[in-house]
Amino acid sequence: MSAERATGAETAVGAEGSPAGPDRPADPAAALAERLFQDMTGALELFTVYLGDRLGLYRALHAGGPATSAELAARTGTAERYIREWLEHHAASGLLEVDDPAAGLQARRYRLPPAHVPVLADPDDIRYRAFSGVEVVRAGRWLPQLVEAFRTGDAPPPLPWAPEGRADYNRATYLNLLGTQWLPAIADVHDRLSREPPARVADLACGFGGPASRWRGPTR
Repeated sequence: MSAERATGAETAVGAEGSPAGPDRPADPAAALAERLFQDMTGALELFTVYLGDRLGLYRALHAGGPATSAELAARTGTAERYIREWLEHHAASGLLEVDDPAAGLQARRYRLPPAHVPVLADPDDIRYRAFSGVEVVRAGRWLPQLVEAFRTGDAPPPLPWAPEGRADYNRATYLNLLGTQWLPAIADVHDRLSREPPARVADLACGFGGPASRWRGPTR
């Protein structure tokens, strides 16, 4: 066997002697290292999404249009220097666009692309996901206490609901589908809710009750 063919054969065989492929990489350790690196990168990006959501930066860019770092800071009551760093990161990662990348740092105008508005700035849209940053940060707050719970067997302290325990995770799904698809699929319920006199609905143990408070019937 030639040296060239031998090299090809070695790279095509996994660590356990089985053929390498999509489900069995040639170097499983390297594949795992790459997976964890990508996980870390994604988590760090979600931390910046957390800032954009909690500070209202996405909503301000959507409502007020493109802005410099100073303009966005003024709109949101935040510090320009920190906003500049956030904008630069978001532009580099493709979450925002820059009108003129060649302009000076404080002259650059950043915009939220229209295709990103449903995901980052419209909590009523079923595609909204800006809450993902909040979910990740909130879940990580109690990790030191959870480490101690693993060691002692005690229960970790309860995680306070406020200020970040919100219904955003499934709010838009209920808001968009409850009255248009889910309830109409239950024929008897749909029929009763569609007739007069108006039905009375109890929303019990359902978080903030946002969808029920805004829903006005199965075909709203």
